[in-house]
Amino acid sequence: MPFLIRSAEQKGRGVTQLLGLGDRTDGRIAVELQALEEGQRLIFGSTPQSLLWVQILSGSVRLAGQQLSGDHVVMASGGASLELETLQDTRLFYANVPRAKDYDPKLQRSVVVHDWSREPVLNSEHDSRQRIYLASPKLWGTPAVKGEMIIYPPGATGAAHHHEGAEHFQYLISGQGTAYLDGEECDLQAGDLLYNFENEIHSFANHTSESMVFVEFFVPGESATVWVEGANACGWQPTGLDIQGREPSRELDYHIHGQGDV
Repeated sequence: MPFLIRSAEQKGRGVTQLLGLGDRTDGRIAVELQALEEGQRLIFGSTPQSLLWVQILSGSVRLAGQQLSGDHVVMASGGASLELETLQDTRLFYANVPRAKDYDPKLQRSVVVHDWSREPVLNSEHDSRQRIYLASPKLWGTPAVKGEMIIYPPGATGAAHHHEGAEHFQYLISGQGTAYLDGEECDLQAGDLLYNFENEIHSFANHTSESMVFVEFFVPGESATVWVEGANACGWQPTGLDIQGREPSRELDYHIHGQGDV
């Protein structure tokens, strides 16, 4: 069954909140939220078998002389590490896949800095949702993980479906919404993390007046998506623009969710 972790209110600075995935997912993935003061230094290290990433939720950090903000996700794998210095009060989302090499036998030592704000925005073919890729084989150089940001404008809904070959989670960055988990309703709010195991039917809707935005990551990255009978397969159409209305850093073709060379 899917499970939901409510994000407890973070009181004060320097707080690390473990989201408790490891003991429920057979060690497939671990996730933390960190609230940090300006001037703190952190080192996130991968092993030869693991892959990790840090998404900046607010604030800014310095990595190897480069200033990074909420537009960035940083990945390290195969024994590489990330040494970050916070340039202001900062909130980070940190995830670690200890056995990434099981999903990618060719896993390499690598560090990738990805500015997701320059990615092309994709429109859903059948509704008003939008997608921005955060992680993919082309972006991170490995099929061990795949990730995206999904935007549900007010009134948006998605078709019910399940995934074969991967487990995945959604972390709600902003807004509120409803998850439908095998027919059961579950209210979501910013800071919540929802974990879906393989073959569990789920969908989302936003019945509020503000957009709901979440990031979702699949482990491993390759999986098949199966829609419920009568539902339209979710196709994604490129807009030719990034989230700020600029020309994106790359081009993507129309593709069905779970398919395409992205």
